[in-house]
Amino acid sequence: MQIALTIFAGLTVFSFVGWLFYSVQVHRSKPADLAWRGIVKIVALEGVPQPMNAFYGRWFVLLWAFFVLTCITVAIAVWPTDHSFFVVIFPLLFYYFFIRYFMWEKDDLTD
Repeated sequence: MQIALTIFAGLTVFSFVGWLFYSVQVHRSKPADLAWRGIVKIVALEGVPQPMNAFYGRWFVLLWAFFVLTCITVAIAVWPTDHSFFVVIFPLLFYYFFIRYFMWEKDDLTD
């Protein structure tokens, strides 16, 4: 169990560092009028701007890899404890407070 946790924690850190690297690259190459909030929706509707073309696909894959690996790492860490409810709750909270920022524009969210 400890080996799996170590492996997935390492993969999570690796995907996060990769995602941060590509976030910087996307930020440098994106047009100034393109907001981060809802960037996935905006790009899906309008297409990937040419300067971002080289980085956006990798950024998107690493965003989801980071999400999935973080959820698996937390699940492995909490499963044998009294906090195993985080296996279900953590992905929902992680999506709500982090992932949806990149997926939806503020006007789409009616919280």
